[in-house]
Amino acid sequence: MTMQKKMLKTAAAACAAALAAVLLAGCGDEASKKTYSPVPFTKHDRCHLCGMVLAHYEGPKAQIIIKGAEDTPLMFCSGRDAFTYALQPENQRRLLAFFIHDLGKTSWETPADDALVLAASAMYVYGHGREGVMGDEPVAFTEKSRADAFIAKWGGQVYKYEEITLKRLD
Repeated sequence: MTMQKKMLKTAAAACAAALAAVLLAGCGDEASKKTYSPVPFTKHDRCHLCGMVLAHYEGPKAQIIIKGAEDTPLMFCSGRDAFTYALQPENQRRLLAFFIHDLGKTSWETPADDALVLAASAMYVYGHGREGVMGDEPVAFTEKSRADAFIAKWGGQVYKYEEITLKRLD
């Protein structure tokens, strides 16, 4: 085989591989393209991580939707438990949606279902003096002024979603 034929064969193989990659990129998982919404909490919901009945405890709650269970959100008694679950490497790749109570829009004592926001869109106050059901709780806010008011009363520091890590929660 001549050098020219080898180069032509290699170029054709490279083009075929590139075309296959482009075509396969369009074959994404339908679940990851869908828009998800939180569902109302019920009095019987249990925390997916610790098993506690959510209605028995104050404080912000969370919901996570994962691949393979798109119709049944996982419920969490706290943002701390939800982040602990969501940040596990085996769960990160399955995460489709993560909702958490925005404490700038609801009360700590009885958080309202309509105050659930996408966790990635919120900022978090952490290291504060308000005791959550599972200890120090990353408290979500979508408005900086509300986060600042919480800090003025309870202390803590503002973190971006990406800055809430397993190491920080430990």
